[in-house]
Amino acid sequence: MKGWFNLYVPMVVAFLGLHCAPIEYSVVIVEASQAIAEAEVAGASCTDEQLDRLSPLTRNLAPDPGTALASSEEEPAKLEHGQPLCDAPFEYYSATEYLRKAREEVGFSDYEAAVKFARQARKYAQKARDIALNRNQERGR
Repeated sequence: MKGWFNLYVPMVVAFLGLHCAPIEYSVVIVEASQAIAEAEVAGASCTDEQLDRLSPLTRNLAPDPGTALASSEEEPAKLEHGQPLCDAPFEYYSATEYLRKAREEVGFSDYEAAVKFARQARKYAQKARDIALNRNQERGR
Protein backbone atom coordinates (compact mmCIF):
# COMPACT_ATOMS: atom_id res chain seq x y z
CA MET A 1 0.00 0.00 0.00
CA LYS A 2 2.83 2.35 0.83
CA GLY A 3 4.44 1.84 -2.62
CA TRP A 4 1.13 2.60 -4.37
CA PHE A 5 0.77 5.86 -2.47
CA ASN A 6 4.31 6.99 -3.31
CA LEU A 7 3.80 6.19 -6.98
CA TYR A 8 0.37 7.64 -7.73
CA VAL A 9 0.10 10.70 -5.48
CA PRO A 10 2.92 12.62 -7.21
CA MET A 11 1.40 11.75 -10.59
CA VAL A 12 -2.04 13.02 -9.51
CA VAL A 13 -0.55 16.22 -8.08
CA ALA A 14 1.42 16.82 -11.28
CA PHE A 15 -1.66 16.14 -13.41
CA LEU A 16 -3.79 18.58 -11.43
CA GLY A 17 -0.99 21.17 -11.43
CA LEU A 18 -0.82 21.12 -15.22
CA HIS A 19 -4.53 21.66 -15.52
CA CYS A 20 -4.71 24.64 -13.16
CA ALA A 21 -3.05 27.04 -15.60
CA PRO A 22 -6.10 27.29 -17.90
CA ILE A 23 -8.28 27.96 -14.87
CA GLU A 24 -5.95 30.68 -13.60
CA TYR A 25 -5.80 32.19 -17.09
CA SER A 26 -9.60 32.19 -17.29
CA VAL A 27 -9.89 34.11 -14.04
CA VAL A 28 -7.20 36.65 -14.89
CA ILE A 29 -8.47 37.21 -18.44
CA VAL A 30 -11.98 37.97 -17.16
CA GLU A 31 -10.57 40.41 -14.61
CA ALA A 32 -8.48 42.11 -17.30
CA SER A 33 -11.44 42.37 -19.67
CA GLN A 34 -13.60 43.90 -16.95
CA ALA A 35 -10.88 46.38 -16.02
CA ILE A 36 -10.55 47.44 -19.68
CA ALA A 37 -14.32 47.93 -19.92
CA GLU A 38 -14.26 50.04 -16.74
CA ALA A 39 -11.42 52.16 -18.14
CA GLU A 40 -13.33 52.70 -21.36
CA VAL A 41 -16.44 53.80 -19.48
CA ALA A 42 -14.34 56.18 -17.39
CA GLY A 43 -13.10 57.86 -20.59
CA ALA A 44 -9.59 56.48 -20.90
CA SER A 45 -9.92 55.42 -24.54
CA CYS A 46 -9.81 57.60 -27.65
CA THR A 47 -11.44 57.39 -31.02
CA ASP A 48 -9.14 57.07 -34.03
CA GLU A 49 -9.84 60.68 -34.90
CA GLN A 50 -8.86 61.82 -31.40
CA LEU A 51 -5.67 59.75 -31.52
CA ASP A 52 -4.76 61.38 -34.83
CA ARG A 53 -5.22 64.78 -33.23
CA LEU A 54 -3.00 63.79 -30.31
CA SER A 55 -0.20 62.54 -32.55
CA PRO A 56 2.66 65.06 -32.80
CA LEU A 57 3.16 64.22 -36.47
CA THR A 58 -0.50 64.74 -37.36
CA ARG A 59 -0.67 67.86 -35.23
CA ASN A 60 2.26 69.42 -37.09
CA LEU A 61 0.86 68.54 -40.52
CA ALA A 62 -2.62 69.93 -39.89
CA PRO A 63 -3.15 73.66 -40.49
CA ASP A 64 -4.68 74.37 -37.07
CA PRO A 65 -6.15 71.31 -35.37
CA GLY A 66 -7.14 73.18 -32.21
CA THR A 67 -9.54 75.55 -33.98
CA ALA A 68 -10.93 72.81 -36.19
CA LEU A 69 -11.59 70.66 -33.14
CA ALA A 70 -13.03 73.52 -31.10
CA SER A 71 -15.46 74.42 -33.87
CA SER A 72 -16.75 70.86 -34.12
CA GLU A 73 -20.25 70.49 -32.75
CA GLU A 74 -20.46 66.73 -33.14
CA GLU A 75 -18.84 65.91 -29.79
CA PRO A 76 -19.29 68.90 -27.48
CA ALA A 77 -19.20 66.72 -24.36
CA LYS A 78 -15.80 65.35 -25.31
CA LEU A 79 -14.13 68.67 -25.98
CA GLU A 80 -12.41 71.02 -23.61
CA HIS A 81 -10.52 74.07 -24.82
CA GLY A 82 -10.16 72.54 -28.28
CA GLN A 83 -8.52 69.34 -27.02
CA PRO A 84 -9.97 65.82 -27.20
CA LEU A 85 -10.83 64.24 -23.88
CA CYS A 86 -9.25 60.85 -23.96
CA ASP A 87 -7.60 60.78 -20.61
CA ALA A 88 -5.21 57.82 -20.63
CA PRO A 89 -4.58 56.60 -24.17
CA PHE A 90 -1.16 55.06 -23.43
CA GLU A 91 -2.37 53.02 -20.49
CA TYR A 92 -5.65 52.03 -22.18
CA TYR A 93 -4.07 50.85 -25.42
CA SER A 94 -1.24 49.14 -23.56
CA ALA A 95 -3.89 47.18 -21.68
CA THR A 96 -5.71 46.19 -24.86
CA GLU A 97 -2.47 45.08 -26.53
CA TYR A 98 -1.39 43.04 -23.51
CA LEU A 99 -4.82 41.39 -23.51
CA ARG A 100 -4.49 40.62 -27.22
CA LYS A 101 -1.05 39.12 -26.62
CA ALA A 102 -2.39 37.02 -23.73
CA ARG A 103 -5.05 35.57 -25.99
CA GLU A 104 -2.44 34.90 -28.65
CA GLU A 105 -0.26 32.98 -26.17
CA VAL A 106 -3.22 30.79 -25.20
CA GLY A 107 -3.45 29.84 -28.85
CA PHE A 108 0.03 28.40 -28.48
CA SER A 109 -0.92 26.76 -25.13
CA ASP A 110 1.62 28.89 -23.29
CA TYR A 111 -0.54 29.58 -20.25
CA GLU A 112 2.29 30.91 -18.11
CA ALA A 113 3.01 33.70 -20.58
CA ALA A 114 -0.72 34.27 -21.13
CA VAL A 115 -1.30 34.77 -17.40
CA LYS A 116 1.64 37.17 -17.26
CA PHE A 117 0.30 39.26 -20.14
CA ALA A 118 -3.25 39.21 -18.77
CA ARG A 119 -2.00 40.48 -15.42
CA GLN A 120 -0.14 43.30 -17.20
CA ALA A 121 -3.33 44.12 -19.11
CA ARG A 122 -5.29 44.28 -15.86
CA LYS A 123 -2.64 46.52 -14.27
CA TYR A 124 -2.61 48.99 -17.16
CA ALA A 125 -6.41 49.01 -17.42
CA GLN A 126 -6.77 49.79 -13.72
CA LYS A 127 -4.19 52.55 -14.08
CA ALA A 128 -6.05 53.98 -17.09
CA ARG A 129 -9.35 53.91 -15.20
CA ASP A 130 -7.80 55.67 -12.21
CA ILE A 131 -6.25 58.38 -14.40
CA ALA A 132 -9.54 58.96 -16.22
CA LEU A 133 -11.53 59.13 -12.99
CA ASN A 134 -9.04 61.57 -11.45
CA ARG A 135 -9.15 63.81 -14.50
CA ASN A 136 -12.94 63.74 -14.50
CA GLN A 137 -12.91 64.83 -10.85
CA GLU A 138 -10.46 67.61 -11.65
CA ARG A 139 -12.79 68.86 -14.38
CA GLY A 140 -15.65 68.87 -11.87
CA ARG A 141 -17.76 66.11 -13.35
